[in-house]
Amino acid sequence: MSGAFIVFEGIDGSGKSTLCRRIAEVLVSKGMAVETTAEPTHQGIGAIIRSGSAGPVSQETEALLFVADRNDHTERIVESVSQGNIVLCDRYFASTVAYQSSGLDGRAVDAEWLLSINSRFIDRPDMVVLLDIDPEKGLGRVDSRGEEVSKFEDPEFLRRVRSCYLALAERFGFRVVDASRSADEVFEEVMSVIGEVL
Repeated sequence: MSGAFIVFEGIDGSGKSTLCRRIAEVLVSKGMAVETTAEPTHQGIGAIIRSGSAGPVSQETEALLFVADRNDHTERIVESVSQGNIVLCDRYFASTVAYQSSGLDGRAVDAEWLLSINSRFIDRPDMVVLLDIDPEKGLGRVDSRGEEVSKFEDPEFLRRVRSCYLALAERFGFRVVDASRSADEVFEEVMSVIGEVL
């Protein structure tokens, strides 16, 4: 069986990480070779981004760090897919565009510039699933998990992120799934959707 590269996108609380793990478990149980991954990654530049050890940097600089991390990550993804693995990725280039262009702290990076700097370092996924949810509901889920609130978890900001995601979905043909429903309902629909490329 040939490999596949499937990306899950969405705002905080949309259920990407949980869904990714659940789908991986099911596919492995069916005898498929599956690799799960996420951005930012947990090594090298990705680890610097996650830890915040780069210090206070501009949004442009932060975007460039994400792209640098993505360059190395994409090389590993391409290699894994070429070996016949199904790679399930929690966030990819659309996250950088949606979040960095949505004006955190009143500053927005140009979306077209973000797309242009990413274009050289990405591999087009076989499918991108956008888990769409109202920011208030998504943040409610984050709160219920007792997680530490990140700088990105502001309702007004996430409304802009969501709008950008939906525009990217239309432009690039992402599959939009209503993530406000129960976990089982979302899982069933996503399994059906990704079955088109598996």
